[in-house]
Amino acid sequence: MPDPLNEIPLVIITVMAMFILLIAVGAFLIVRYQKKKFQYQQSIFEIQKEHEAAILQSQLEIQEQTFEAISQEIHDNVGQILSLAKVQLNIAESSLSDPKGVLAMAKESIGRAMTDLRDIAKSLSSDRVSQMDLVQAIRQETERINKTRFLVCTLEVTGETPVLGAARRLVVFRTVQEILNNILKHSGASQAIIAILFDQQQLQIQITDNGKGFDAVNNTRNGLGLQNITKRTVMIGGEAIIGSAIGKGTTIQLNIPYE
Repeated sequence: MPDPLNEIPLVIITVMAMFILLIAVGAFLIVRYQKKKFQYQQSIFEIQKEHEAAILQSQLEIQEQTFEAISQEIHDNVGQILSLAKVQLNIAESSLSDPKGVLAMAKESIGRAMTDLRDIAKSLSSDRVSQMDLVQAIRQETERINKTRFLVCTLEVTGETPVLGAARRLVVFRTVQEILNNILKHSGASQAIIAILFDQQQLQIQITDNGKGFDAVNNTRNGLGLQNITKRTVMIGGEAIIGSAIGKGTTIQLNIPYE
């Protein structure tokens, strides 16, 4: 007959083994759950990221279509109306006495307006921008802004211009255009320096102005323009570093991979 006392250690060992097994199964299930939870959160994040990228891409496409429509409208309608007005002024000037030169001044004003509108139409036209390399497009934009006399833009280029895809080139140009537009509208600056560096690894564009600046640390002026700059840069795999302080101007650096 088996001794009950001899069976007690066996029972204890069996219970402990079952307890350890339960702990192991529980740990396995917890780890598996955490892994599944992480994978689910990661997939949700990727879906959101793709969704945001798709929305941004659609917004950019709509914006480019709008720019193209405005450019065409300026060229086809507004430009023709101003041209007609200038011809009419020429006729009036030749048939009327104008000792004060009022008609001559009106003609000059219309001529300047036509030149400015043509420049704006060129900068808005996606097709025209796509036909130029990045430096040419940015240089043309700085020349257009310099004509306004509200801001003096200086362009500095270091390195050789690599071949950038048309879509990437257009996004970079629109980002620079957005930065310059922000400077004109908000900074109160008189000067802006655009430094382009074609590094071996990436494209670096640094734009500095001598305006009033803002509190970049506390994002007191985190407006739509700055958000667009950041979103556009991220969309093509780059980053936008925004530095500013009140009374000390603003510097925005774009770091953009070539592909």
